[in-house]
Amino acid sequence: MADGAPRARQRTRPEAAANPKVRPRRAPAAAAEPAAGASDGPRTRGGWTPVGTAADRRAAHEERSTARGQQTRRQIVAAARRVFERVGFVDASVDDIVVEAGVARGSFYTYFTSKVEVFRVVTAEVSDQIDAALVSRPDDERLDPVDTLARSNGRYMVAYRDNARVYALLEQMAHADPETLARFVARRGADIERVAATIRRWQARGVADPTVDPVPTAAALVSLTRHLCFWLYVGGDLGYTEAQAADTLQDVWVRTVDLRRTPNRKWLAAAGR
Repeated sequence: MADGAPRARQRTRPEAAANPKVRPRRAPAAAAEPAAGASDGPRTRGGWTPVGTAADRRAAHEERSTARGQQTRRQIVAAARRVFERVGFVDASVDDIVVEAGVARGSFYTYFTSKVEVFRVVTAEVSDQIDAALVSRPDDERLDPVDTLARSNGRYMVAYRDNARVYALLEQMAHADPETLARFVARRGADIERVAATIRRWQARGVADPTVDPVPTAAALVSLTRHLCFWLYVGGDLGYTEAQAADTLQDVWVRTVDLRRTPNRKWLAAAGR
């Protein structure tokens, strides 16, 4: 630059040390590396291992959905049933169930929130078994109504006998657990409607008294059958055998609706057939 020419002012950035009000810039922090072994668990969309209750719920859901998880659940339900049958619902505990099942306590809570919830599953399965016993079989169609009724009542008695302890607990718990009560009432309603429908079919075929009112009659027969089985298999009634109970039950049903083996012409006429 030539001598005597004005010099341009050079602007420089003041140093942080010279001006205490200016904070030095921080280098961007390096992203934390996942812990060793973290890749074994579930990941978020960003590739990180989730933590906290939401992560626990996702992991539990994944475990429940596997074949092994379903097997563990069945194992717990079967163990719970044995415990309930042995000591009842009140005296049973989650610890009793996990010991019986041979699983960790945490495994129980992966599938159930409490012993009440697993009890509901057990009783639902028992109710399904009893309902299945009442489904008509193909060969029932070849029998007359009286013999078909005997088969149906016989299957019900066997199913009740095989599940008597749990079914008795179901009736007891219906007074303590609102959800169990609701299911119990719904199943009773379904039983009444099923029997009422059967009575209507008998009447339409001319093999049952057309003056019988199907619904209240069905309610009485359902109550009679269930309570007879309760006292026979749970209450310990003495003085009669299972065979005698079955014969008496059959006789009461037949007499109540005046069930015939062949159609009555007058009843057919009354039914408009």
